Amino acid sequence: MWGAVCGDILGSGYEFEEIKYPQPEKIRLMNEGDFFTDDSAMTFAVMEWLLVDIHTRRYKDEELKRCLAKRMVHLACVRFKDRSLGFGGRFWEWCCRAAVEGRYDPINSFGNGAGMRVSPVGWFFDTLEETLRFAKLSADVTHDHPEGQKGAMCISAAVYLARKGKTKQEIREYLLRAFGYADLNETVPALRAKYGWSEICQDTVPQAVVAFLDSTDYESAIRLAISYGSDADTIAAMTGAIAEAYYGGVPAQLLAFCRARLPEDMQELCSIFAEAVRC
Repeated sequence: MWGAVCGDILGSGYEFEEIKYPQPEKIRLMNEGDFFTDDSAMTFAVMEWLLVDIHTRRYKDEELKRCLAKRMVHLACVRFKDRSLGFGGRFWEWCCRAAVEGRYDPINSFGNGAGMRVSPVGWFFDTLEETLRFAKLSADVTHDHPEGQKGAMCISAAVYLARKGKTKQEIREYLLRAFGYADLNETVPALRAKYGWSEICQDTVPQAVVAFLDSTDYESAIRLAISYGSDADTIAAMTGAIAEAYYGGVPAQLLAFCRARLPEDMQELCSIFAEAVRC
C-alpha cells in the first residue's frame, strides 16, 4: 500500500547518486524533485490485479499472469507513456514487444523489479501459503528466474509476517530458513561497506529487509534504505512496505507529501486497496 509508494518517492532523488551515508539521520527527506517512478507504477498494476482479477477467483494461473502482464503494459505504455519513470531497459523492451505484438513471454530476469512491485500481495491474503503462491505468480510475468521469484516471495512474506504481528527476530528467522539470504544476519553498516550500486534481487532484497530490521520506525527505515548508496528508490520501496506493515502506517507528514505527488486516480486506488485489505 502506501509504504512502498512512499518509499519509492522518498528514495527517488537518491537513485543514481551512488553516495553512501554512514550517518543516515542526516539524509534529507521530502525533497522538491521527488517523484513516483516505475516502482510505484508497477505496484499500482499489482493492486489492480489483486482487486479485480484475483478477487473474482475466476482464472487459472496462466490466465492470471496474462492479466497482470496486460495491466503492467497498459500502465507503462499507455497510462504513463509521456512520463519518464525509469523503467529498466529489458523491461521496457518486454513492454514494447507486448504492446505491439501481444507477446507476454517472461524474460528470465533476476532484477529487483519483482520485489519492488509485490508488496500488495503481502497485504491481500489470509495465509502465508497463498501469499507465497501469488507472489511467485506476480514475479513469473517477467522475472521467472529463481532469484527473481525468491526476491518477490521474500518481500511479500516479510510484509505478511509484519502485519500479522511477528517480531523482527521471528521475521528474520523465517526469511533465513525459507530463502537462505545469508546477508540477513548482517547489519546495514556491514552491507553498506560490502556492496556498491546494484539492482539485482540477490543484493537488494536482503539489503531492504535488513534496513527494516535495523530501523526504529518508518522514517528511520527509509533513511537506512537510502544510506546504501545503491538503487535507492527500489530498496526504499521494499523496505517501506515492510516497515509500514510492522509499525502500523506511514507518518502523516511523509504520507501527505507523497500523496501530493501522485495523480488523483492513483491516490484513489491506494485508498480503495487499503480499505479492501482492512475488511
